[in-house]
This record gives sequence, C-alpha cells and structure tokens, in this order.
Amino acid sequence: VAAGLGGAGCRKKAPAPAAGETAKAEHDKPGEREGLPESVHLTPAAIAEAAIATWKVQPVDLEHLLVLTGSVGHNENRLLQLAANVKGRVVSIPVDLGARVRKGDPILEIESVDLGRAREEFLSELSGLRVSARAYERAKALVEAKAISAGEFQTREGDFLAKKAAAQAAERALHLYGVSDPEIAGLRAAVESNGALPSGPDAPRLTIRAPFDGRVIDRKVTPGALVEAMQPLATIANLSSVWVFLQAYEKDLALLREGLPVTIRTEAYPQEFFRGRVDYLGSVVDAATRTVRLRATVLNTGEKLRPGMFVKAQVEVPKPAAEAKAILAVPQSALQTLDGKTTVFVQREPGVFVRHLVETGHTFEGFTE
Repeated sequence: VAAGLGGAGCRKKAPAPAAGETAKAEHDKPGEREGLPESVHLTPAAIAEAAIATWKVQPVDLEHLLVLTGSVGHNENRLLQLAANVKGRVVSIPVDLGARVRKGDPILEIESVDLGRAREEFLSELSGLRVSARAYERAKALVEAKAISAGEFQTREGDFLAKKAAAQAAERALHLYGVSDPEIAGLRAAVESNGALPSGPDAPRLTIRAPFDGRVIDRKVTPGALVEAMQPLATIANLSSVWVFLQAYEKDLALLREGLPVTIRTEAYPQEFFRGRVDYLGSVVDAATRTVRLRATVLNTGEKLRPGMFVKAQVEVPKPAAEAKAILAVPQSALQTLDGKTTVFVQREPGVFVRHLVETGHTFEGFTE
C-alpha cells in the first residue's frame, strides 16, 4: 500500500471522469455532481509537474520527540525592579545600562530629606536612651542602698524602658527605609563613644544596591530626577537561566508532565542547543487555540537566549505501554483535510489514487500515527 504525498497536486489537477461515468453519477446521485470523487487518475506528466511522491505504509518505531514552539522569558525568580522606600532626588547612578553587577554593588544613590529626619530621630533617641540608661543604673544602686524610694526607682525604670522602645522603633524605621546594618551600627557607635555624629550633605543619602549577581537591563531615571517612594528605578536580571514558555495542543496533554527533558533550538544559533526540564504545566486550555501553556527552566550558557526570542523545543515524552512496539505512521505531509475530515490518498495502481479517511494520533519527527 502506498500513500500519495503532495495531495495539493491531486486536488489541483484531478481529471474529469468519462462522459458515461458522469451520466451514471448524475443518474445515481442527483444533486451531488460537485461532491469529491473517491479516486483520481493522473497522467505521468501531471504527477511529475505536481512533484507527487509516495511512501510505503508500514509499522515504524518513532522516537517520541514532541516538537513545540514558544518564546523565551525572564526567570522571574532572578528578576527584580529596584525602588526606594523614601522619596528624594537621584544623586548618582554608578552603573550604566547593560552593566554587569555583583551582589551588593551600588546601583543608585538617593538624597532624601525624609531619610535625614529619620536618622536624626534615631540619633536623638539613642542619646536619650544613653542618658536614661545611666540614670536607671544609678537608681538600681540607690534603691538597694535604700537611698531612694521604690516609687522613684520605678519612675526611672519606666523612663528607661520607654526610651529603649523609642530607640528600637526609630531603628526599625531606618531598616524600612533601606539603611544597612553596618550604617546603623556606625550611628550607634558614634553615640556610644561621644564621637562626631554624621551630618552634612552625605547624611541623608541612601544607596540602592544589587540584590544578586546580574545585569542592569533597564534604567527608568536619570541623575537629578525626583522620585517618589516605591517608584521603579532600575531592573536587575540574572540571565544564567531563563524560562521558556511553550504551547502544547490539547491532544498531546496525555504525553506531558513535569520533569520531562527539553531541548531548545533557535534560528539565531542553529548549530547550538540548550537543555532544560518542564517545571510547569498549565491548568487551563486556551479556548481560541486549544493549546495549553507549559514552562521549562533552561540553562542559558553565555546568555545567548534573550527574553522575547522565538524558539523551537523538542520534548522527550515517554512511550505509552500501548505504543511499546512499532506503530503505523505516515509522513505528516501525506495528511490532508477534505470536507473537514483527515484524508490520505492511496495509490491503487500507477496514476490512480483512492481517497481514504483516517484517524490520527500524535506527530513525532514529521510522522503522524
């Protein structure tokens, strides 16, 4: 048995039946003269012109590689928009767009009046706590010697605890504004040692630092710009791994599951491939395309995969138990849709092709079950 490939040629150059056959068809089926014929006869010249080839239908052992298309996206676990918790003015931006940064590198410096007030309040509360702590220690010694009353001691103790709570609240406010632990420790040490307290134009500056190794992929402000609290300032991304989003047809859902290996290829680097694994399978079928979205995390060596890039993916799917042996398959190009039904043309004899309706399964490596 042979399946006719290039059926477009069959449809394009189907010869008219003989006059007697036409009369018989009209007599047998009135009103159906325009229906599709069950077979067509093509001359050798017509077959050559349409470039029709044939394929011997036989059981084949196909490697189950499901070919899907999709696009590259950021690994959102390694993507962050930087913002400040206080409003202010951008003083400097030490890194340029596209620059590589290490964790902790300065990205922006912001001068903020609100931050300056918070630091001054913290310093004031620390100074008050220091005085109250000394008074509390003296009160403990005096009450033991019965030099002061218990009521006086409790008054000084209450003042000390209140000052301590106020200092802790002021410290938490600095943490919320983004001041680092070393900076807060420096302020505390200056108060404890009676040293010079930070002041001047450098006091109210906040440094925004890189949260992880990566690259600056976006800058939304320029030096001198006024910014509000929580306004996006810059975006840092680590592209050592990316997410690849693929579209799988509804009929292939039974083959897919999380953990399947994926090989990614692109037109930009046709000789290279990138490997990953499926780590998310969508729960909703798109009503318009009848596809399901799935995601693979792919190692991006050399950062060659760029977000937005179109890719083709081969998903290695396991063979079902029912397909552990060879299956009947034809080249995908042999399948045609006529009157909404999947059809192949079988060459019964040289130049004669008979139309057959078929049911199809999955498509692997250009062959369809």
